[in-house]
Amino acid sequence: MLHLRESLSNTRVLTFVAGLLAGCGSGGSGGDAAPATGADTSPVNQCIDVAATASLCTSNPSLLSVTDLSGTWVLETIGAQVVTTPAYAQPFHIKSVAVLLAQVVQTGSAVTLSASYCDRIQHDDPANPAKVVLPDAWRLTPAPLVRSGTFAADDTGQLTLTLPTLIEVFGAALADPVCEGLPADANDPRLVDTDNDGFPGITVDLSGFISGTLRSVQRQATALDGVVSAADRIEGGMAYQSDQSVVASDPPNIKALYAGSKSSADPTACSSSFIMVRVPTVADAGVVDCEWVRANEAFLGLAL
Repeated sequence: MLHLRESLSNTRVLTFVAGLLAGCGSGGSGGDAAPATGADTSPVNQCIDVAATASLCTSNPSLLSVTDLSGTWVLETIGAQVVTTPAYAQPFHIKSVAVLLAQVVQTGSAVTLSASYCDRIQHDDPANPAKVVLPDAWRLTPAPLVRSGTFAADDTGQLTLTLPTLIEVFGAALADPVCEGLPADANDPRLVDTDNDGFPGITVDLSGFISGTLRSVQRQATALDGVVSAADRIEGGMAYQSDQSVVASDPPNIKALYAGSKSSADPTACSSSFIMVRVPTVADAGVVDCEWVRANEAFLGLAL
């Protein structure tokens, strides 16, 4: 009887842990996530929302003296999600933080960010019995991106940075990133070793009461809307939608148990947000790269 209880307890924890992984390594807030992939090999088929809009999520007025955002910035996105799993009555809350180094070019009101990921941080629910660990291979994968938007006055005359929805896919190459089903099998030819660790998809580890490894594919849509709150700082809200599929796991039952859990954006207003901090122009700064960003995260005032 003792062994049976231990087995049931382990299954319950695994189901809970699988649910917490629904948002690992990504970030944001907004609409509901697509349903989790089932234990079979059928793909997730749901178009991700490309019409997301974000609220400003700040009471600070726009600093009208700043009219040009050109330069080097550090962008931090903070994504809050809610995970539900059949094994637990109460939902669990997780946050995914991403830190990017961005070069901003502004022409008139048009703004373009050329950025690369420098760091990814997972904040687990305190009740999590198994800690989600982002291996350095994935945590530090640069995954370069370019996104465009505007820095212009809104209806109230307040200068607002608006970055419309951008869709990113990690772990697979999709012909249609918006609606194409995510791979759900380790032999799917669309899989890509995004984190260059020798395995398909991206790898996430578990450490604690339950230890193991997941290989997954993640897709996210983000939209940012914020204001310049200081000469070197932009802050605002972020709309977000995401889905994920697990293509393989060790132990194998984590992949099957994942089917029972779902994640969605935290519905609490402004639970997800972003900030941008301009990199100081100082003679002794040296080369500003991701290593510099990681060494100066606290100095930059990021909300890690």
